[in-house]
Amino acid sequence: MQSNALISSRIESILPDEDGKRALEMMKNFRVHHLAVVKKDYFLGVISDKEINNWNSTSEYIEEHLTNLASPYVKHDQHLFDIIQVLEKNNLSVVPVLDDNNKYLGVITHRKLLYTIAKTATIQSVGGVIILELEEIDYSLTEIASIVESNNAKILSSYIISNPDSKKIEVTLKINKQDIRSIIKDFERHDYIVQASYKEDEVDSDFTDRYESLMRFLNP
Repeated sequence: MQSNALISSRIESILPDEDGKRALEMMKNFRVHHLAVVKKDYFLGVISDKEINNWNSTSEYIEEHLTNLASPYVKHDQHLFDIIQVLEKNNLSVVPVLDDNNKYLGVITHRKLLYTIAKTATIQSVGGVIILELEEIDYSLTEIASIVESNNAKILSSYIISNPDSKKIEVTLKINKQDIRSIIKDFERHDYIVQASYKEDEVDSDFTDRYESLMRFLNP
């Protein structure tokens, strides 16, 4: 998915001749911590509530601080992964989007990104989840995939959680099969520690309701 498809229609930019107080009011209304500073469709930088609160007075104008503003952005045709990288690297709540002529198109919010990832991720696909615990040195996705595929199943997604104070890692696997008992037994036969497992029919309606409520909240 490209950045131009993720632009929020409700988050406005701010002019450089407006003051910090106005910027803070807009941030509060839009539930963000950053705004794009734009003049005549050209992007000048990103202002944050943290920066404004460090000023001598919130009555000061943004244009007085333009030289201190960072200018992170993505182009209109950049991929979702690029957007995430820019957002994370700069600790942003919004990412400005520019066209090929560097004209401002809008911003993508961190809520929109999270919502998009959640809706497009395989977490919603039918199947089961297996969580393995193993030594980091023993990790082999090829071997893990081979065990899963030998049971006529596929890994839809996987992610690793590591602990800096331990040499062990936690590998979470999303499998395209609801009955994962044979896969679990196979992992145990290969001396893997199955820390936990879940299948779709174990997810109750209350969890589903809470998930849908979260998605509605995140979608700007």
